[in-house]
Order: sequence, then C-alpha cells, then structure tokens
Amino acid sequence: MMTSNSSLELQENPKFFRHDSKYDCLVCKEVLKEAMQTSCGHRICERCIAKLFEGKSEPVMCPANEEDCEPQCRTDITPDPSGRREIRNLKVYCDYKDKGCDEVVRWKDLQGHMSNCKFKPITCPNHEFGCETSLTSTNFQQHIQNECEYRQKECQFCKIFVPAKLLQKHFDDECLVVQLACPYSCGSQPMARTELRNHMETCPSKPKECRFKSVGCDFKGTDEQVQHHLVTDLNKHLENVTLYTANMEVQSIGIRRELQEVTAERDQLRQEVNVVRQEMAVMKTNFEKVQNSNKELKLKMVSLTERVIHLEKQSENAAKKDVVERHDRDVRTMQTSLTQVRAQVVQLERLSLNEGGRSGSGETAPAPELKRRLDMHDSQFAQLDVQMAELDLRFQILETASYDGTLMWKLRDYARRKQDAVQGRTLSLYSQPFYTHRYGYKMCARVYLNGDGMGKGSHMSLFFVVMRGEYDNLLPWPFQQKVTMTLLDQETGQCNLSDSFRPDPTSSSFRKPTTDMNIASGCPLFVSHAVLETAKYVKEDTIMIKFQVDLANLNHP
Repeated sequence: MMTSNSSLELQENPKFFRHDSKYDCLVCKEVLKEAMQTSCGHRICERCIAKLFEGKSEPVMCPANEEDCEPQCRTDITPDPSGRREIRNLKVYCDYKDKGCDEVVRWKDLQGHMSNCKFKPITCPNHEFGCETSLTSTNFQQHIQNECEYRQKECQFCKIFVPAKLLQKHFDDECLVVQLACPYSCGSQPMARTELRNHMETCPSKPKECRFKSVGCDFKGTDEQVQHHLVTDLNKHLENVTLYTANMEVQSIGIRRELQEVTAERDQLRQEVNVVRQEMAVMKTNFEKVQNSNKELKLKMVSLTERVIHLEKQSENAAKKDVVERHDRDVRTMQTSLTQVRAQVVQLERLSLNEGGRSGSGETAPAPELKRRLDMHDSQFAQLDVQMAELDLRFQILETASYDGTLMWKLRDYARRKQDAVQGRTLSLYSQPFYTHRYGYKMCARVYLNGDGMGKGSHMSLFFVVMRGEYDNLLPWPFQQKVTMTLLDQETGQCNLSDSFRPDPTSSSFRKPTTDMNIASGCPLFVSHAVLETAKYVKEDTIMIKFQVDLANLNHP
C-alpha cells in the first residue's frame, strides 16, 4: 500500500516571533508547509510543487534563480525531514496574544500551550440563562460573582434562585411569599400574594360595577356609592337604554337584510348544483363509452409488456451478437405497435371531444376524468420507452465488459467530477463491472477524487470492490487473487503509479457477497493531488485507471 509522509499536526497560520528567510517558500513566500528540497538544495512547500510546474513542461528551473541552480523534474524534489524539524521548532506567539498572552513557544508546542493558556476564552457558566460574555481565567471569578447580569441570586422571601437582572421583576410579579397590602385600601394586614388573590375576590372595599354597565355606564364604587348613583343618575341610565335599544333595532334590520341575501344565494346555488348534476350524468355516459374502448388498449399494452420482459430474459442468456440482432428486430416491431396504439388514442380522444361537444350546452370541454385516463395511457407508453432505454444500457454494459480480469477505466471530465466531490455532491464514482472469466468473479473499482479517510482533501483514494455475481455458488471463497491498481502515464507511459495487495482472508470485503457488493478495500492515500494533477496523468481532462487481477491458480467452472 502507498503511504503519506504526514508530519506532526501544527496550528495553522501562527504569528511568528521572528525567523530566518531560509525557512520561507521560494514560491508562495510564506513559511514552509511540509518542506520539500530541490536537487540543488533549495526549499519549497509540498503544495507549491503543482504551482511550480503548472502550464510548463519538465524540467523547470529552480525558483531560487541562483548560479548553482539546476533544472528540476518532479522526481528531483524530495521531502526535507531536517527542514521540517527546524520549522517545527520556530518561535511563535500565542494565538491569544491580543487578549493579553505574551508567551512565545515553539510552533510544535503551540497547540499544547493554547489548550492550557490562561487567556483562552471561557464561556460564562450562566450562558444557559442568556449570558453571552466571553471570559478568561483572569476575570472569570470577578464576572460570575459581581458582574454577570445572569448570576443566580436568592429571593429573600421565597428562597428561589433567579437571575440578578430579573430579581426585581420576580419581587413585583412572581414571588408568592412576599407580603403585599390590599390594593383596595381596606385596612387589612399585608399578606402573601397567594392569600391576597383570594382576599381581593371577597374584599369589602372592592369596587362594584353599575348594573347598567351593559348599556354603557362605567361607574364603579362601594355598595353605598352604587346605590346613590342609581338614584341620582336615573335619567342618564334611561338615555343609555334608549340608545342601546335603537342600536339593536338598526342591527336587527341589517341582519334581516343579510338573511335575505343569503337565502337568494342559496337558491342560486341549488340551481347551479342541478345543472352540474345534469352535466355529470352526460360525462358519466361518455366515460363509459371511453372505458369500453380502452379495454382493447389495455390488452395491447399487456402484450407489449410481456414482450419487453421476454427481451430482458433473452438479453441475459443469449450470445451478444444474436441478442443485439433480435433486440433491434423486436424494438422495430414494438415501435410500430406503439405508433398504432398512439394513433388509436388520438382517434379516441377526438371521439370523446366530439361526444362532449354534442352532449353539453354549447362547446363543452372533455370530462376531467377522461383526460386523466388518456394521460395515464401516455404515461404507460413512456414507461415502455424507459424499459427499452434500459435494455440499450444493458447491451452497452455487455459490450464493454471484460472477462480476463483486466479493467481499463477511462474517467472523463476530471475537473468537474472532482469539484462535485469537493462540494459533497458526488463523493465517489464506480466503474463498470469486469470479470475474471465469463463464469468467474464479478468486480468493479471505486474512486474518491477528493480522497477518503486519511486522504480526504489531499489525495485521490482508489478501492477494489467484489460484487455479487451469477456464478458465486460455483467459485471458491474468500476471494484470494492478487490485485494491482495502476494510474497510467498518458504522456510517455514510463511513470505509471501502481500499488498491489493480496486480500486478507479474514476480511468481510473478500467473502462471498450477500448484498449487491461488499465493502470496498484499497488505498485511501493512492496518489496526492499535487502529483496527480499534471499533464502526465491528466490528459484532455481525463485520467486512465487500470485494475489487473492475477488469474494464477484460479480454476473456473
């Protein structure tokens, strides 16, 4: 298997204390990331290799442009372990410098320092109550004890803890134990809010409402005041009653008018319902005629479906050439039948339109149910077309299938497919199936253009998949043949990248499949994007991948 020279994980883009320019990349001018060394001793980032060779043919001049520089091929640029070690020891500032931390540590120790830095932002423990303040260990205690508006304070009456900013509101509206005076000033002693609510219902000083409130009087007072009001304001009450009665009479006239309008609308709707019932009766008669005519169509469709199924069975069992010839002949016959059926449907639709025009008053459109039935027939014809298209696809797979254990996979539109993988639309692609023999193992390849697992974002991952085949019961299991995966050099053919493995007999990936395909097995770090994305391996936006299964000592049925 291919492996990656991954270095110790470092904090991204730190602020360096100071460093020698020899640690800067000659291409991007930043501190080296995964340092690589040219054959003449100069350094560049591993990710800058592709940029250095972009649009140029090998070899290219070393970017240092000094007298002792040499032309460079990709194979001349190798990892620089010593340089990487020195760079990891460069001094950097803590990321929390702007919050007050003045520590300067080695780059490789930065993450460890930051995890314990006293200036590291801390979430207020009262965030669940609404506090969004970001703290550090230096001001943590001061904030939670004295400054946080959401710190929990105990109510002196009911002993319930509430946020400090809501304590006054709790006293005024919520506390059930706080002692309150009667709002009606009856002279009783202060009491708890729960007792006060009951007291207010029976308080002798509670204001009473005038009995003429329903006609517009809003007077309130004690029993004696209300009785005096009823005597002294008698004329006002009579005026209110007169006005109320007049308003009720006006409303009554309006209601009677609305009732007459509703009655007239009801009669009109009854007439419309009768007309619709008559139209429905005509439609029902027309539909029965169409239903009878459709029986013959259904029988023809059943016959066509049986022929399609028969063609599918023949495509799996007959030889390629003979099946293709029969397929072409049957497809022509089926197309003729479909043309005749569609002509009959058009004729039937015209007939239904004429019937509808004669049965209705004036020009009447065909019944919605009739149109729905006709649309359903069109849909069934479309399904037949789809089945024929699926047959064509199965013949194409038969024509491209390999039966000698070799897969030659031409993967077009590399740039677009990789972008789909980066954006998460299509993470992986499967090849067409290939076989070790006409009655042998069924297999395919699977590729992650943006990588999978350890290779995600930096490598292309390549995997081998054992699929469920027609003759698995006749084959030895687990699968034990050596597999070789190759990325082909499309420029000179001299720099193919290959990797081989022998299956692990204990792995479920190589046991007899119980589903359409087993779990894929292969190389998550097959080739880095920096090496892959060159003119040598990507030609006309296409890459070529080859799988070779060793057929030695393999006996087929």
